[in-house]
Amino acid sequence: MSKKLSILSAVLAGTFVMAGSAQAASLTLAGNYVKVGVNDFGTFGSGGATSPGILHDPTGTGTFGINDYLTPGTPHDGFGVKSDQTGFIGNDNAFDGSGFGTASPTLLVGPAALGYANAATWSGGNSNLGITNSYFFNPNDERVLVKTTITALTGLTNLKFVRSEDPDPDVNAHGTFVTKNQRGNSLFGAADFIGSAGNVSGLFLGFVNNSGNTYTHNTLISGSCCTTQDPDTVLAGGGATFPNAPDVGDYGLNMAWLIGDLAAGDSATISYYYVFGNNIDTGGGNVPEPGMLSLLGLALAGTAVARRRKTS
Repeated sequence: MSKKLSILSAVLAGTFVMAGSAQAASLTLAGNYVKVGVNDFGTFGSGGATSPGILHDPTGTGTFGINDYLTPGTPHDGFGVKSDQTGFIGNDNAFDGSGFGTASPTLLVGPAALGYANAATWSGGNSNLGITNSYFFNPNDERVLVKTTITALTGLTNLKFVRSEDPDPDVNAHGTFVTKNQRGNSLFGAADFIGSAGNVSGLFLGFVNNSGNTYTHNTLISGSCCTTQDPDTVLAGGGATFPNAPDVGDYGLNMAWLIGDLAAGDSATISYYYVFGNNIDTGGGNVPEPGMLSLLGLALAGTAVARRRKTS
């Protein structure tokens, strides 16, 4: 029996106990299509196998139940940073690493919410850097905008950021961890889109880059399901690209950005989307272009994408 199936069996039997930590504090954001938990590791999920992780209702009626993309098996939603000074460190919703510590996420309201009905933020860090993940979506959005800001507390060189996900949209409904995974689709190139569709349902979760070409970036379909990959590996790219046949298996999604050097006090913001739907080949088509985001006022409150932005 696989690791995922073994853990899933324990969960269904009511015998699974989270190892290594008490359940993470979390808050929930919900719209008509998307419902997510945001936990004190700064990722999606309410802590391990606790729901909500990432729930998606393709009908847009706010009917959330068994279709949790994140919590089955070995839950994984994570991010990581690598630099010459820090090495590779990361956070994970299943308590697999806490390179930036833990803190309670908070809701964003007023101007800080950037006009979104659902908005939350989390901040962590260590002696070398501070990192903030902020999440935004409206009730009828089939996507979640994520803005990650890294602030250097000491000089950082060769800095990179990576985001990762193990989507399992078919487990509860169809009993399989297998997904069809691809880089790029009919709308985005392989460096700007990566997605996994349920092998039975076709429901997909993907990442879409929203930072334009500000940073060198790339995607990787990882052969292992449940860990954040080294950003150097992700930047090299790998996996089936549209329109070739997808990689089929219990695989993970990774997207990474090369930020470069930051002096102490400088910061960089990376913008990207989690996107959902029932057609991976046209997925993310309702994501506004980065230029349009600025026109819509998403550069308010000092959150515009910046290569090197001096903090006060």
